[in-house]
Amino acid sequence: MVRTYQVVIVDDDDLALGTLQRLVTKWGYDVVPFRRFEEARAFIEKRTPDALVVDVRLGTYNGLQLVHLARQTSPHMTLVAISGFDDTVLRGEAERAGASYLVKPLALDDLKRILPAPAPGPVTPTGT
Repeated sequence: MVRTYQVVIVDDDDLALGTLQRLVTKWGYDVVPFRRFEEARAFIEKRTPDALVVDVRLGTYNGLQLVHLARQTSPHMTLVAISGFDDTVLRGEAERAGASYLVKPLALDDLKRILPAPAPGPVTPTGT
């Protein structure tokens, strides 16, 4: 059985979420997408994905809250916070929580470099 690395992507922008989902899936990962903070939080509390890519601004929520929760749940999870703003305060908070901080539009090579290398072989999605 081939182990597929699972990446949770959280963004309340449908276009950004769909684009990231397609791209990261093409790279060989099992992607579990979420538009809502609450759904992503519930998933992370029950499952342990290999990586979390989360937009900092999720409606009334701050995506960095998910970063902190994920770090508590799994200290070895790869964490990436993304934002449309190159804000030094947010960057510092993300880095203190153990997350990489990328600014939209994303430099895709940077995201690919940060994520753990996907397992070789066919992708076997596990979904939600």
